[in-house]
Amino acid sequence: MFKEFFIYTLASQLLIQTFVSSHCQLPCGIYHDEMVFDQIDQYVETMVKAISVLNEDNYKTVQDHNVSTRWIMLKESGSNEVADIITTYFLQQKIKPDEADTTKKVLSAHKMLFSLVKIKQMVDLKFLNDFYEEWEKFKLMFHIEGYKCKVSQKKLEKMKQKTQENSEPTSTHTHTHDDDHHDHTH
Repeated sequence: MFKEFFIYTLASQLLIQTFVSSHCQLPCGIYHDEMVFDQIDQYVETMVKAISVLNEDNYKTVQDHNVSTRWIMLKESGSNEVADIITTYFLQQKIKPDEADTTKKVLSAHKMLFSLVKIKQMVDLKFLNDFYEEWEKFKLMFHIEGYKCKVSQKKLEKMKQKTQENSEPTSTHTHTHDDDHHDHTH
């Protein structure tokens, strides 16, 4: 009897833990679209510099070759990081399977991922420009006018309740951002 109870309890705990801990790919409140957009915008700026330097073809010394190698490595690692962001932040978290524009968002993400491969393989600004143009369209798909972060709204409400209970004014910070309306819904 004790053995069956123990197994049932253990199974129940594991099941509950699985549901509680795996509802999101990334923890809520850590990432916001603006930060992710800035990271990818910075990647584009860096790649313009990298590709431009690599196209100069001024490799006369060992040091020049070293600098060239470092730009190539940065181009590779930066492209991989952006591919990871597109995959883990957008495809696994932000793009919901049951939304009307899911197909449009997924196709756009795939175009960008394909462009990232070309950016790594080539030293041609055309592929970076293709990525950038798609990225600008993609960003617009995640903005809803007047959206307010639901997590921040809940935090503000709790803070207001505490303030009323303690009768002490508390500084409030409103956090709004244009974002997918499903950003923090769980």
